[in-house]
Amino acid sequence: MSRVWPENTRVLVVEDDQATARLIQARLEMEGLQVFVAHNGVDGLEILHREAIDLITTDLMMPAMNGFRLVQEIRDLPPPKGRVPILLISSNQNEQDMVRCLAAGADDYMTKPISAQVLVERLWRMHQRASSGG
Repeated sequence: MSRVWPENTRVLVVEDDQATARLIQARLEMEGLQVFVAHNGVDGLEILHREAIDLITTDLMMPAMNGFRLVQEIRDLPPPKGRVPILLISSNQNEQDMVRCLAAGADDYMTKPISAQVLVERLWRMHQRASSGG
């Protein structure tokens, strides 16, 4: 699949595991994306308030503020920040978490272990939907 990301596309990665955050960051930077990393939801919100972010990936289980709460906090913001597409990532592979993530306002959900290729494909689809107004 051929992807051409708009220049200066910015992704916020909220992940408390530093190895996972580095893996995601490296793969997204290979795509030419500008990546901001936060190690918990509180720091993620701070970055979102400060930067023009186009896409967000967030872990579900984190200290200070979990992924559910982060998604809800973001969705309570006025547009455009409150409408940024969000991919929620969980270690739990159960349908209840997926339903809760989507109900909280996440646009997509995936489980660990993370496939970097699948992550990029899902972010691309979310970006395409957001760009087309869907």
